[in-house]
Amino acid sequence: MFTYKFLGMDKSDAETPYHYGSVPGKPELGQTLVYNKTGNRYVVVRIDGEGLVGDGDGYDNQQELAWAEINRGEKVPTLWLQKLIGKETETRGRSFTYEEMKEYSQKNPEARLSKSA
Repeated sequence: MFTYKFLGMDKSDAETPYHYGSVPGKPELGQTLVYNKTGNRYVVVRIDGEGLVGDGDGYDNQQELAWAEINRGEKVPTLWLQKLIGKETETRGRSFTYEEMKEYSQKNPEARLSKSA
């Protein structure tokens, strides 16, 4: 598990700006995360720091981050999230990694640029 502070979550998912969570794998830019309780979907738009790595459900690491930030005023690893709106995001199939999007954007840029001109 990789544990971070989550910023940018909807009020229905995080009532306060102090929300800490864990993800099963190391997050990447552009990755889509689904909040289990509400089904809201978020895309990772920025990663600050390396998350705490641990076993289990990540609860101990979440407490450790909360203690470090709230009580000691330390900077903690943070995932910046942007909520995905609309049902169309749910029916498109799969999410693409940052590397896949970068590779696609570098393929034949002249054809893509001529279409937008």
